[in-house]
Amino acid sequence: MNADDHRNPIPTQSPSPTKSRTDSVAATTAAMPAPETPQHRRPLWRLPAYRRWFIADTADVVAVSLRTFAIPLLGLALSGSPFVAGLLVTVESAIGLMLMSVGGALADRHDRRRLMILLGLTGTGLSAVVTVMLAAGTMGTLTFAMTVVLFAVMNGLLGPSNDAMLKSLVPMDRFAKAQAIREARESCVELSGGAIGGLLYRIAGWLPFLASALLYLTAAVTALMLPERKGHDADAPSSPTGETKDLPSPSFLSQFVEGWRWTLTRRTVLAAIAQGAVMNVACYGSIVGVQIMLAERGTDAALIGLVGTATGVAALLGSFAAGWLVEHVPTGRLIILTFAVFTAAMLPLVFTDSYAAAVTCMAVASVLFPALNAGELGFIFGRTPDDMQGRVSTVFETTVGVPGALAPALVGWLLQTPGFGFRAVMLLVVLCAATGLLLACLTPTRRIPVPSRWEQVEL
Repeated sequence: MNADDHRNPIPTQSPSPTKSRTDSVAATTAAMPAPETPQHRRPLWRLPAYRRWFIADTADVVAVSLRTFAIPLLGLALSGSPFVAGLLVTVESAIGLMLMSVGGALADRHDRRRLMILLGLTGTGLSAVVTVMLAAGTMGTLTFAMTVVLFAVMNGLLGPSNDAMLKSLVPMDRFAKAQAIREARESCVELSGGAIGGLLYRIAGWLPFLASALLYLTAAVTALMLPERKGHDADAPSSPTGETKDLPSPSFLSQFVEGWRWTLTRRTVLAAIAQGAVMNVACYGSIVGVQIMLAERGTDAALIGLVGTATGVAALLGSFAAGWLVEHVPTGRLIILTFAVFTAAMLPLVFTDSYAAAVTCMAVASVLFPALNAGELGFIFGRTPDDMQGRVSTVFETTVGVPGALAPALVGWLLQTPGFGFRAVMLLVVLCAATGLLLACLTPTRRIPVPSRWEQVEL
């Protein structure tokens, strides 16, 4: 759930046949982290592959953060229209989400390491082009919109490889810990991304893209050092004699359809998708609404960035408590509590648009999201087979994210509504948040227990 959003051990494998030879199975098995006893469990940071993945993924996340901060501000500066600024955010989000499920299928069929390298190199090239054009003063609204579309296509097709790679690098009993670390990282990025983006943008509009180019290059270089692992080699069918069969690889279309069918036939996942979709509208609406409202009012870019910094501080504090909360509070109750806090925090902004109120309300609304994400996403993806990770995660993110991706354009239009403007945006936010809270109270996600009992609950 995007500010941001987001398992019973898996007793069976993915229902689809996969192609694999005996030697590829051996190679895949060798690439998997060796089982560790609790007494001899090494910290995640002692796993070289995990460290390299974390650096590459973090560089990508920060690059995206800087770019997404700059897009609405540059859109407003180039076009002079709040609607166009919101529409550009919608275009990037919607296209990326629509292509994400295709990218998930690609991540399950191909070497995820190579896809991560290609993501880094493509991001470097696109960011460098935008930097040069902005610095030279040759960037127009239409050209900028075209580059935004290219970034969206890149993220949709190649971005899922980062997420799909994680489970093959971390032992299953450490996956929840890896998720908690990721939540803390996301909070740190949110904490620093807005402030850094605002500072860079204040110096020059092209500087956020130059920084993104360097970050994408770092991600590509680091991904080069990851172990190779093919998504479709995880499990091999065997004959009655125990020998591995060399079966034809399933078609891309059959694997793509299977990902959607598998995900959409899980009741708990469907419930999480429904409530996540409406909450994403609320989250996107509040973030983009506050950002464009302040920019249109002439607020300094650095101060706009500090709104993100405040929410990042709150989320970082929440991430410190996330591990304890997830272990001791049933995940279903965490979901309900998070939505209730978010709804209450947004109510004051229906009546005021002051900078102080915006900073305070946005910060309070972010406190519990790290715990919710670690719990709900940990449950869903921990219960998903490894060879389905790319498809399931992207189907989930697509269905949850598409309504939110359309929100910025609606926000830009509502901000221009005579007599209402920002108040209309916040009324929409509160209505969606209240709907998400109601769904969390009525749907199967309310029964998700603490992690020690996750194996007793079906997806």
